[in-house]
Amino acid sequence: MDERVRRLLEAHPDGLTTADLHRAGVSDTVIRSQVAAGVLLRLRREVLVDRQVWEASPPWERHRLRALAVAGSLTSLGTDPGRVALSHRSALVVQGLDVHGRDDEVHASRVGCGRGHRSGGLWVHAPVPAEQVTEEDGMPVVRPALACLQEAVVHGAECGLVAADSALRVGAATRDELSSAVDLSCLRRDRPAARLVADLADGSRESAGESRTAWLLHLLDIAVECQVEIHDPAGWLVARSDFRVRGTNVLIEFDGRVKYDDRDVLVAEKLREDRLRELGYEVVRLTWADLAKPGLVRAKIREALQRASLRHPA
Repeated sequence: MDERVRRLLEAHPDGLTTADLHRAGVSDTVIRSQVAAGVLLRLRREVLVDRQVWEASPPWERHRLRALAVAGSLTSLGTDPGRVALSHRSALVVQGLDVHGRDDEVHASRVGCGRGHRSGGLWVHAPVPAEQVTEEDGMPVVRPALACLQEAVVHGAECGLVAADSALRVGAATRDELSSAVDLSCLRRDRPAARLVADLADGSRESAGESRTAWLLHLLDIAVECQVEIHDPAGWLVARSDFRVRGTNVLIEFDGRVKYDDRDVLVAEKLREDRLRELGYEVVRLTWADLAKPGLVRAKIREALQRASLRHPA
């Protein structure tokens, strides 16, 4: 690795621009050689990142790296940073919020006025009001509440709900902010999706997996309560369940662990479920794979409801 490139990567771990490299005296010939050698990865013509870091990163982190690098390139090319702000998924990831799915485009929005365009991995959307823009490490970004609804408009309500639940959970947005943003003109492309996310968002859900489970239960028209505490007859807390089918003793748990490496954790989970069943509850455990199979999930819940009705006949 060229020593100048190494030092620049240490100083700019989120990505470099050709202007950064030129400023350090690195020629285009050296840049091309570092790309060919697999040291640098070119995301856009003027945007490069550390290939080793990129290949080790999950999709959401790759999107963050791409967004930061592209935002930096806009500034280096003389684009007025006040006229364009990272938005949609790109605003969400740089603000540390959860996202679902993969998106290889960087999203930004005009601020106040201007027209959108889409090219070279950058999608500049219709303008947002100036009051809906804040800063993250000196970079203009759309506020979390609006960014969550923008995510719903472009990628669907499920993705928007994952982001909105995350924003509520960490206090980056409020229900009132989500509701008030729904009628903004920049969301007119698919306002029903934005409104649905604002209505369903719940900061008590503790992970993206729980948010996706809640979305699936909504599609299946299964009414649930979230984060339900289960106590024994003496009043001791036995468990807090992700979901309970409303009006029943059927609990639904999302299990995001592919496998249990810790035997003690596995034993504790089994004892917890045994205790819940002793108290008259049926437990439905869902995994990431189950979320892609609505028919299977419906069948699991129906079977649990039937078992519960046999325990407690009407």
